[in-house]
Amino acid sequence: MQYNCRLYEYPAGQHVTIYKKTISRKEKDISDSKKTTNKTQKNETTDNETNILRENEERSEESIEHSKSVSLSRTKNSIYNIARSNEWQWFITLTFDRNNTDSSDYDMITCKLHTFLNNLQTRKCRNMKYIIVPELHKDKQHYHFHGLLSGVENLRFCFSGHFDNNDNPVYNIKDWKYGFTTATQVKDSQKASSYITKYITKDTDIKLKNKRRYMCSRNIERAKATYHVIDEEDFLNTYSDRITWAKNIKVAPAHQSINYYELTY
Repeated sequence: MQYNCRLYEYPAGQHVTIYKKTISRKEKDISDSKKTTNKTQKNETTDNETNILRENEERSEESIEHSKSVSLSRTKNSIYNIARSNEWQWFITLTFDRNNTDSSDYDMITCKLHTFLNNLQTRKCRNMKYIIVPELHKDKQHYHFHGLLSGVENLRFCFSGHFDNNDNPVYNIKDWKYGFTTATQVKDSQKASSYITKYITKDTDIKLKNKRRYMCSRNIERAKATYHVIDEEDFLNTYSDRITWAKNIKVAPAHQSINYYELTY
């Protein structure tokens, strides 16, 4: 299958990616399929780990940096797609009290967070949807989490007495027992989706290699891409009045130029 355009249909608009060079896509392309099992992933990881030293010796510094960039882009794209595919009510930050919890132990704190979210969804907020991403502190050791929530009418929020930089009231989540929280109401799910994606940085992506880089509920929606062959000039002439954002990326190793567009309905 040949294409130069990938389209996502989201509740609040469309995301269009147009490639200068046409791409060939297999129908069972692993990168676009959910059929890869955990067992396969583990086998691939094991195979990669056994060969990683040899591969690193053979690969140039440029190709290594390119691989890191691709990994970061995939993580960001996955988070963005999930976030854009759903409508959100709250943007939250969850921080651990370091006097009681070692927030540098990523496996341990993600386990605590997962237990908290499961208990919350089972006992109080059965329709809760969430996506949670980690942020690495400036010390490059400790973590806290940011997230988007919906369907949490039974979650206990209390006004903190403070306002954010946009004069929105800041709340605390009383159900969180591990440390400190902030929560603000989401007014624009599209902006919130872009905002939460920025927390995944190159340092975070590298440090959390082979670890879970985000958490999301099973009941979230995931928009599926459709693939097309279009003329970009015709596209711009037809839809220019609907374009709200555009960006160009050049991928030198692949000799590719990519244009991203956000459109309103």
